[in-house]
Amino acid sequence: MELIDKVKSFFTPAHKKPIDEHLIRDKSTRSLIEDSEKLLERMAQNAPSYNKKRTVRRKQKEWQIKVKITHSTITIVMMDHKNSTSPIKKRFVITCYRKYMKAQNGVGLCKEASIRYIKDGRAHIRAIRESPMFHTLFYRIHQLDLAYSNETVSMGQPSKEILTNQQNLLQETSTKDVLLLLEESKRYVQTVKQFSLDPVIESRLQRLLQQAEKLKEDFLLLDFEERHTVRRMFKDDIPSLIHTYLSLSLKHQLHQKENLYIALSKMELTLINYVERLEKLRVDRMDHLLRLQSLRYDKE
Repeated sequence: MELIDKVKSFFTPAHKKPIDEHLIRDKSTRSLIEDSEKLLERMAQNAPSYNKKRTVRRKQKEWQIKVKITHSTITIVMMDHKNSTSPIKKRFVITCYRKYMKAQNGVGLCKEASIRYIKDGRAHIRAIRESPMFHTLFYRIHQLDLAYSNETVSMGQPSKEILTNQQNLLQETSTKDVLLLLEESKRYVQTVKQFSLDPVIESRLQRLLQQAEKLKEDFLLLDFEERHTVRRMFKDDIPSLIHTYLSLSLKHQLHQKENLYIALSKMELTLINYVERLEKLRVDRMDHLLRLQSLRYDKE
């Protein structure tokens, strides 16, 4: 099977080969994609009362975004500036037909979804249509298309599809990189907030993230089992709990709210214990260094 996949890959045109996910998982690229999603959402919320052409540009220090709406297509161009902190400078181009022009399963057909970048001195082009990083962006493009076609768009109701996609992104994140795992966890919690959880539950999720932030700098000082617990907590346990809770009826959510709060509180206590242990390790190390310097220099 692996040989067959390699043969298929060899004969697949470069622009149809999927992008290696690790190339677009850096913090700068995630922020660029999120800014684009927010821009599309605002445009949909402020759509005119009639179908019209429009071009919107947004520039920041590290990147720029261009959204062009015509009567036949919607095009999004996202590109890094030369001073971007992203390891690989890139240019994304996504073009989708308007739903009334060409559609598939009720959604405007994707004409192009590509990334262009330079790596090892060579120019590359790859496909991003199937990348989970862009699922929410395509959803926002569909909403924008509906809004500019004067079709009803429920902007106030969050989509379970977006939450599921964010959960998948979180669970696909490599546990080797705890910084990236925490970044995805923050985005997951931000998505969860759209579902109007009880404030005490939201507060507990934020407190969990705050405690985890205190761990990340010296994360490797924890023992193997502790590191495994932290990774499992954010990658699997929290999203599984929240996803199951949100799938319940309002009646059963009310019944289970206290149990969810207790479960999250236990997780927070675990992280607090780890934070305190790390602090003790730092103090012990400081004492050790002071004793060492004393032995070295007191004789002199």
